[in-house]
Amino acid sequence: MGFDAVPAVVRGAAVALLGTLVLLAAGRVLRLPAVSALAGAVGLAAGCLAVTGVVGASPRQLAERLPMLALVALGGAVVVAVLRGRAARAVAGAIGVLAGAWWMSGAPLHPDTMLRAAPVAAALALAMGAGALRGGPAMAVAWAMLAAGLALAAARGPHLAYALAGLGAVLGAALGRQAGAAPVRVALGVMLAGIAAVPVLGRGAPADWAAAAAPALALLAGPWVAGRLPRRIGPWAGPVLAAAPALAATALLR
Repeated sequence: MGFDAVPAVVRGAAVALLGTLVLLAAGRVLRLPAVSALAGAVGLAAGCLAVTGVVGASPRQLAERLPMLALVALGGAVVVAVLRGRAARAVAGAIGVLAGAWWMSGAPLHPDTMLRAAPVAAALALAMGAGALRGGPAMAVAWAMLAAGLALAAARGPHLAYALAGLGAVLGAALGRQAGAAPVRVALGVMLAGIAAVPVLGRGAPADWAAAAAPALALLAGPWVAGRLPRRIGPWAGPVLAAAPALAATALLR
């Protein structure tokens, strides 16, 4: 029995978590902050690649675009980590978000196809950009809510395995106190929106929309709810409570 015999939902999460922790340790031992800052992004890409083991340059199905999206997100994270200056990093992050949205909207190359894909690409870019601005507990909870929502929606495909890979990466980054680093936020934000969008763009059932809303509520409304809770539990409980209605709707609409 080889590594391929391990279920994808376990394989991706384990590779992402272990890869993140190994790079965090290497960054500390070698005293290279850039390596530590990139640990979550590298772990995320490794975990996503471990889910299927194949990167398709011309994917036939939406879910097959996710491994390449993980590499796009990693590339954006690397550029953000290398550059100096807030403005330069913001531009690099924006380019990474736009590249991810372009890829997930079908990678259109001709003006007519670009025009047809523009609404989907714009929605993806907004979602990815919003995710890239958040970090810390809200991002970790968002990944957990995405995994829970996908499990409840029960859409066919490797979506849950990818979500668990992301959860492994963000938890590893959180253990190393790097979940809020700019490179990690870019990679996690791009992949979070990309994974959530696949069932919506593919099947488009009401349960898929509700499942995609769960991480969005955790990121966008979670901090507002957290501000109205005790400080000890607010950062974690706030995003959970914000996402709870979407999860309940997913279970009812399934």
